[in-house]
Amino acid sequence: MMADTVLLVFARAPRLGQVKTRLIEALGAHGALRVHETLLARTLQQAAAFSGPARLLLDQPDEALEHHAERLGLTVGLQRGEGLGERMSQALAESLNEWPRALLVGSDCPILDQDYLRLAATRLDTGRVVLGASEDGGFVLIGGSDARVWASGSLFERVRLGTGYALADTLVALNHEPGVSVLPPLWDVDLPEDVRRARVLGVLD
Repeated sequence: MMADTVLLVFARAPRLGQVKTRLIEALGAHGALRVHETLLARTLQQAAAFSGPARLLLDQPDEALEHHAERLGLTVGLQRGEGLGERMSQALAESLNEWPRALLVGSDCPILDQDYLRLAATRLDTGRVVLGASEDGGFVLIGGSDARVWASGSLFERVRLGTGYALADTLVALNHEPGVSVLPPLWDVDLPEDVRRARVLGVLD
């Protein structure tokens, strides 16, 4: 089952002052960049351990990061589309034309693991959409088993991505779709208190 599921990692290329901007005031631009790089490296390790195909999709080219991902066994591409919602929809639709199931994750969740990915893939055995909830009201994972759900690219038009309403808005947008499953919540590193939490748990230096 997992071999028939593709894992997509959506990530921003590491650029000083352009990543983890909500951490810059507390940690400085270099500190925020290190957090981003650490989280991304951990996510890529999880993707490399995934038993199905895995693909890194970047917001802009980054030769060093691309080579690193390829050494880990991932394929690499660029996100395509105007906004994040359109880019996610397009990536899922295209992937589902090639594989029976697709999971899409970001690079900000330090506790995302293989058990969670397996649970998500299993939910797609009987459902069409799976969402991994985030404690802040967003989601850490989204996946599907039917390209038609994402083909129009309009699913996220009214979803307030990046806010505490993202999960609720997405569920409203999917209200007409049968077989939508929500996984137990995890958490992302977005704010200084998240960094402290991750360090206490030993999942971030």
